[in-house]
Amino acid sequence: MALTRVGCPAIFHLKLDRKSNKYVVANFVSFHNHNLIGPTGVPFLRSHRKGRSPDKASANTMHKVGIKTSHIIDFAAQQSGGYDKVGYTQKDLYNHFTAQRKIEVADGDAEGALAYLCAKVEYDPLFYYKYDVDEQNRLNNLFWRDSTSLTDYMCFGEVLVFDATYRTNAYGKPFVILAGVNSHFQTAIFGCALLTAETVEAYTWVLEKFLDSMGNEKMPVSVMTDGDKAMRRAIKIVLPNAHHRLCKWHPKKNAVSNVHVPGFLCDFEKCMSMPTEEEFEIAWTNLVDNYNLHENNWAIEVYKKRHLWAEGYLRGIFFAGAKSTQRVEGMNAFMNRFLKLRLRLFEFVQAYDRALSKLRHNEAKAQVESENSTPILSTTMKRIEQHAADTFSRAIFRKFRDEIKKEQSLFRVDKVEMEDFRVYYLSRYQQEDATWSVYYQPTEGIMKCSCLKFESIGFPCCHMISIMNMEHLREIPSYLISQRWTKMAKSSSLHGRTPMPEWVTQKTRYGALSTACVEMDFCASHSTKAYDEAREEISRLTFKMKELYMLDVQSKQKATREENNVEGTSMHFGIGDPVIIKRKGSQNLAKDFIAKAAGWSTIPNSIQAQILGSNFGGWSTIPGNGSEG
Repeated sequence: MALTRVGCPAIFHLKLDRKSNKYVVANFVSFHNHNLIGPTGVPFLRSHRKGRSPDKASANTMHKVGIKTSHIIDFAAQQSGGYDKVGYTQKDLYNHFTAQRKIEVADGDAEGALAYLCAKVEYDPLFYYKYDVDEQNRLNNLFWRDSTSLTDYMCFGEVLVFDATYRTNAYGKPFVILAGVNSHFQTAIFGCALLTAETVEAYTWVLEKFLDSMGNEKMPVSVMTDGDKAMRRAIKIVLPNAHHRLCKWHPKKNAVSNVHVPGFLCDFEKCMSMPTEEEFEIAWTNLVDNYNLHENNWAIEVYKKRHLWAEGYLRGIFFAGAKSTQRVEGMNAFMNRFLKLRLRLFEFVQAYDRALSKLRHNEAKAQVESENSTPILSTTMKRIEQHAADTFSRAIFRKFRDEIKKEQSLFRVDKVEMEDFRVYYLSRYQQEDATWSVYYQPTEGIMKCSCLKFESIGFPCCHMISIMNMEHLREIPSYLISQRWTKMAKSSSLHGRTPMPEWVTQKTRYGALSTACVEMDFCASHSTKAYDEAREEISRLTFKMKELYMLDVQSKQKATREENNVEGTSMHFGIGDPVIIKRKGSQNLAKDFIAKAAGWSTIPNSIQAQILGSNFGGWSTIPGNGSEG
């Protein structure tokens, strides 16, 4: 009697055992139509596979940095000399990672996430996280930030962009990003939070923990949000003195949905960008008259909030050039590549760290470009342009150079001499009605322009540059150089104008050292020799610095643990997993996708460059992982 096994053809020869009156297998003949995989070239069934710990560790490392299982297989094939030498399949990897995941969250998902954040304190004593629980002792709200975010905030925290994105986790929790603008005009992350709901109480909790994590020493000058009412109310409660600005995208979106008249959006945008309050009021009156909006409820309500979105009312308030939460929405699109839907909390906090590392890699790359490249001078004001290239980061230098080019169309209308200052009156070619006045005090190098662009953005406008040209200045006056836009924004003392407390100086040093190490890592990763030498030096310095660190800050580390809800070295919090929040409709992806940062390459060679020294020999499988063969 012959039977065929489904999946892998084979013949079983059976015979009847007269004692038990049952059929037993007398002979087995395999008729496999494909080669079984074995690391040594010897075919075997999946259940017989064996793997070494280093092989698993290598795959785990790649998996944790976001590399797909198929790419791990590609890399293993390159290392072992072919796919038939790998010794395991994607299914094997999937089962292994699933088993690892179950081990990591054995005590609960919330417990695993909090334990992960708690462990980060061991390596980053300035790491900060806070959480609260509901009536059933389940995780409610969670906020965290690392020491680099602290340094970024101390250097660039004048402007806070506060945005809640679509739900990115298995519990449907809103994900809040608190960000700013760094010296390279990139987004700097100050902290993040997972909330139970988008309410005034939840947003107030986040802002309070955020300021507490920064020592309550520095308050944002301005805050930008997407227009959420609960968010606005929370800002008024926690940051009553901060200037609040609405993202310009949302008024325009509401204009389209409330006024269905061709050409209205274009006129509304012109009204939004009017440079002065007087010009705005005239433009708004004309807009209301032309489109008959006197009784339109939306027009009435949006006019009441004009101080939150009209350029004329926001002129002279420092927003670091940010006019839209597109910066954070673009960041959401970038984060989306790491923060996949339905992630458990333990996976979420790890994926967030991977995204943050990639973001800071881009910052380090921009820093290296600023410090080690020389731009080609392309304007007639060579000395001023060269000084800007030597002083500002490369991104800000490009913006400043654009202002120099705009200066070429300006001409002087009048000049008034006073005792110790001068006032220049300027106009633009073919725009005789447009005039600007620039106050200049030569002895102090102080300039002030009626356009207030310097006060709003932090680097000189084209009108100031025109005065530099007329005064034959060879350098940009120091009064017009904002420390936050310079190449050495982080490594220099904060703002360099007022003495800072010792604890701020220490945190600044930490941030400067972190940035310096990231730059070194970036350079060392491009050659094997540099990589080996860097690893050796890092190991030596780490051992030495750790001894000094343990002697100097052991007591501070203990205090930090107590501050962060951690008792001793216990990693158990007794916190239950949060309640799953029902989603409302389809997921809202980031609006106006503008941030396109390079992620992990899909080319196997690039994967090899990311993970070096891995050696794959085989794999041991998890019981019950599918059919054999």
